[in-house]
Amino acid sequence: MASGHETEAPLEGLRVVELTIYVQGPVGGLALASLGADVVKIEQVGQADYMRSFHSAFGVTFDDRGREWMYASLNRNKRSIALDIRSEAGRPVFEHMIRGADAFITNLRASGLARYGADPDTLADLNPQLVYCRGGGFGLRGPLAEDLCQDTVGMAHAGFMDAIAPTETPTYPPGSLSDILTGTNMAAAVMAGLLKRARTQQGCVVGTSQTQALLWLAGQAVGVASNLGTRMERFDPRQSTNPLFTVYETTDGWLAIAALQAPQWIALAEAVGLESWLDDPRFATFDDVVRNRDEFAPLFAEHLRSGTTASWWRAIQGCGVWVSPVNRLEDLAEDESILANEYLVTFDDGFIGPPAVFDVDEYRGARGVAAHYGEHTEEILTELGYDEQQILELKAVNAVW
Repeated sequence: MASGHETEAPLEGLRVVELTIYVQGPVGGLALASLGADVVKIEQVGQADYMRSFHSAFGVTFDDRGREWMYASLNRNKRSIALDIRSEAGRPVFEHMIRGADAFITNLRASGLARYGADPDTLADLNPQLVYCRGGGFGLRGPLAEDLCQDTVGMAHAGFMDAIAPTETPTYPPGSLSDILTGTNMAAAVMAGLLKRARTQQGCVVGTSQTQALLWLAGQAVGVASNLGTRMERFDPRQSTNPLFTVYETTDGWLAIAALQAPQWIALAEAVGLESWLDDPRFATFDDVVRNRDEFAPLFAEHLRSGTTASWWRAIQGCGVWVSPVNRLEDLAEDESILANEYLVTFDDGFIGPPAVFDVDEYRGARGVAAHYGEHTEEILTELGYDEQQILELKAVNAVW
């Protein structure tokens, strides 16, 4: 596991066993591994993780390099062991791993975990100090707890497709956002559990679900609907209630502007060379602009279309109005601020991505690569105390690969 910095990783020494599938659970382990935890991912004997062979997503068909990237984007910095945890020979290996672990992370359903002997009670008997983390779909309890759920239907159930849609037609943003948010929250739950364990000297069960994560993310919109009986305005740049709180087209792109307070309109008008509009009774004050938005918006849009995004950004920066270019995804890997903060880096395998979910002192995230299927099986077994002959015997009965 390689780090891009000399600073000690904040989770150095933390031992995590991961039994996950698809995206949500692996992101939980990824977030912990990015901060230096030793995350061991268990893959089935004879069946590598499905994401190693994922062939397409959101209209993109992956070649070999694309599949490599997809798996690495969810599993870099982890070690891989191919282990049959239900076999007579493989079960003791799994139990040995759990006894030495600080945390266990999974997004399998409760019924599947029970069949694997990886439910909270069973693992707590093996290791009373274990922090057990499970990620769910519609919920960890209740009538839908065992229903199949993934990113698409998770966003639908939690109202997120509705919350972000510009019209009454639901919208589904690409990129497994629900899974990634939930997995990240799983990692946070593990860290909260570790703090509790430090106080109580006892393990605990932590977790979250897609519904819980998305309700948290959309808390303001959900709160308005639930408590005030109405809903926040859908975003439409052509019909915004406040024409100073939207996006405008420029000669070469788009600019986002957010002015919410009366003095900000005066500062903005001066910054973009529209001081004369302050003498126009239609646009003299912030309230006038909002009241006469149908007249203001097309005139302001025409003015901004006369300059580039960069020139308007420079003009408005520092005047007290929130402003940013609307970056295209293709622009991010070359953005000066993003690179200065190391929010995107080039890993040792040549892939570009975010190295960590947050900073701790000067630590900016591990820079390792994804393990090959079963790459660390022998290494992990040796650490557990198995000798060469015992490892050969485990392989002979297909308990490990």
